[in-house]
Amino acid sequence: MALGPDTPLYNSRIIGLFLKLLREKYPQVDIGDLLNHAQMKKWEVADPGHWFSQRQIDLFTEKLVLVTGDPRIAREAGRYAASPEGLGSLHSFILGLIGPEYVFFVMHKLARKFSRSSRCSSRRIGPREIEVTVTFEPGAKENPYQCDNRIGYFEAAFLLFGHDFPRIRHTECIFKGAEVCRYNISWNPSLISRLIQARRLSLLLLPLSSLSLFFAGGKFFTPSLTLALFVYLLFTLLLHAQERKALLSSLTNMRNSTEKLLVQTQDNCDNARMINEIGEVLSTRTDLDDILKSVNQVLLKRLDYGRGIIFLLDQDRQALVLKGCFGFSEEHQLKLEQMVLPIASGTPHGVLVRSFLRQEPLLINDLSEVKARASAENYAFFVGLGVKSFICAPIVCEGESLGVFAVDDMKRGGELLQSDLNLIQGIAPVIGIAIRNAMHLANERRLSEQLRKASELLERRVDERTSELSHANQELEFLYDSVSHDLRTPIRVIYGYGELLLEEYGMQLDATAKEYLKCIISGGERMEATLDRMLDLSEIRQAQLDLQPVDLSRIAHGIMADLRIADYKRELTVNIQEDVVVIGDEKLLTRVMENLLGNAWKYTSGKETSVISFGMRDGVCYVEDNGEGFDMAQAQRLFLPFQRLHGDSEIAGHGFGLSIVRKMIERMGGQVWGEGKPGEGATFYFTLPSVVKAEALPPQASADAGEPVSH
Repeated sequence: MALGPDTPLYNSRIIGLFLKLLREKYPQVDIGDLLNHAQMKKWEVADPGHWFSQRQIDLFTEKLVLVTGDPRIAREAGRYAASPEGLGSLHSFILGLIGPEYVFFVMHKLARKFSRSSRCSSRRIGPREIEVTVTFEPGAKENPYQCDNRIGYFEAAFLLFGHDFPRIRHTECIFKGAEVCRYNISWNPSLISRLIQARRLSLLLLPLSSLSLFFAGGKFFTPSLTLALFVYLLFTLLLHAQERKALLSSLTNMRNSTEKLLVQTQDNCDNARMINEIGEVLSTRTDLDDILKSVNQVLLKRLDYGRGIIFLLDQDRQALVLKGCFGFSEEHQLKLEQMVLPIASGTPHGVLVRSFLRQEPLLINDLSEVKARASAENYAFFVGLGVKSFICAPIVCEGESLGVFAVDDMKRGGELLQSDLNLIQGIAPVIGIAIRNAMHLANERRLSEQLRKASELLERRVDERTSELSHANQELEFLYDSVSHDLRTPIRVIYGYGELLLEEYGMQLDATAKEYLKCIISGGERMEATLDRMLDLSEIRQAQLDLQPVDLSRIAHGIMADLRIADYKRELTVNIQEDVVVIGDEKLLTRVMENLLGNAWKYTSGKETSVISFGMRDGVCYVEDNGEGFDMAQAQRLFLPFQRLHGDSEIAGHGFGLSIVRKMIERMGGQVWGEGKPGEGATFYFTLPSVVKAEALPPQASADAGEPVSH
């Protein structure tokens, strides 16, 4: 995979080495400003597992050269790796090797701990000469200062073992058109190398000098042989002493490195056990207060800081308040519980709020450093507790700050270290996950309780409304029956006397009086018809259903035959699909068909040729005509009582037909609706729960089914 400018490529220990050099040789440099310019954070530099991108490294070096005035500071930083403070635990490991040349034999492993942008390989090309080749990964784009830094590291490998500076020739460079960077490194012989050469020379000269002295004069043979042997043995003893010294130094450094690694491994194991224990405890807790109490118990048991506090965001999200602590007396705990740390932008922010807002861990090794940012009361309180240094880390989950976790050094007796910050920084997210889960569960419980109460309230209201509606329906039915029966006699009296007046005294009345009487009679008849329909609605609601297979095709043939007799001169085309069988009440379905086919007959009266169709498509029955139609914008009024889309002067009617159809269809568990266009006809559809095939009908039902009518 090709690398980019923002790919993490360089280990934080490289920047850490630069910062150690700055503190020693350039104390005037503002390290915080330098890191901010490079978009780096102190805790990232301190974390040996963190990696920086090429862009960050370039910004850092650019600013570093500017503030120090040294364009070769990258090489100087590489050389600084030879100091005891430079490489930390790697210092002892490297010294555990036999000599600087062996460093280059393991360089490919060491280099991967510092850089992912390239790969190193080395080979011996002479007695004291090595060739190092650096091959870059696809997409990696270093800068010339990184070559200088690499050369500085090569020099440090020799300085670590007390050698002089080696001779380094940069024979090939990627910044000069080469495909790789190649370095030839040669060095002067060490003391041990010189002693080895001297011993070899003395061993070679021993027989030659003895032979020449034997032939020159026998009296000098024995003393000269003794002297040559003495010189050889002297060089051998010196070489043995130096080798033993070097071996002891190597073993000592290896032991120190091993001991440090064992201590670090044990610390890591203890920390992992603690975090695992916290995770196990938190996995069995769902209540926030219970979680915080359990966390405090684990931290008090496992951590040796003595005291700790957990501040969380309050419900109004305006301030941090205490939610848990350990290692404090009841009096001090009460004082902490009274503390409220506002997070609003207009208020001064202390260290805890700053850590919360910036999501940045902080290590303070001198409490006086934060005096200016803390309130006088809070500062005096912590001074009174004996706090000298402390660590605070934000509790973050899914990118959101939930609170802050802080510990102090009361039981440590010394300054807190970066490793302490790394530990607290590792614990804080675990606490954050547990707190977020507890908050989610609390919200779910609260919402569940609210939904339960709302459901109960809704059920009560539905029961009340159902009861009210049932009572209203009963009253409405009583009103229908009462009105229908009570008004029928007075209406008949009114239009009956009108008919008598017109019949007995019509000769004595003028045309206007006769017209008035006709209106009275016509209105009474319409009123009586309306009362009949109201009674029909009441009967439909109370009727006992007799559900059985019903042949609607047979019913349609019969209705259309009756309508045809009433106006046999009309040009009419009737299309009736055969064997349309449904499950329903035959009486109600007959009235449904009478209303729908009667409407089609009535509203096609003005057409030259009336076309009326009945059938079924996909289980939906329909009655279609080419009559007056209607505007779909008024479709919601079709099935309401007393609603007519055409005036009385246009087409006669009482406004109850379709409302009765809807009631009958709904009583049988179906639905009805209509579609139409003004002047282009209308189609009414209805469905019923069950449809049967013609072969399910009794034999006589099939035999009664008529043929399509077409005129």
